[in-house]
Amino acid sequence: MQASIKLEGEHLELASQDEITAGLNAARDVFSRHNADPLACAAANEKWARDELLSREEAQMCVIWGTADETAFRAVTLGWLSRDIDIRLAVG
Repeated sequence: MQASIKLEGEHLELASQDEITAGLNAARDVFSRHNADPLACAAANEKWARDELLSREEAQMCVIWGTADETAFRAVTLGWLSRDIDIRLAVG
């Protein structure tokens, strides 16, 4: 089963559907390149956010999640002037 990823954030309504699609595709490419399950990466990232001890594999999944999140954000906001935008990757 393919994990369902989405974008969320206070400013998501500012993005067009094409920008959102570009962001999700960019994130999927990151997960695919690393042969990583987005749900496992999200779970590891949530564990890190709770300041729990991570295994080496979980730490790597957090890096992949962060890369996918940043890549999605940049794809969505390409050409935008403001940097103080709340849009981030999530699973759902």
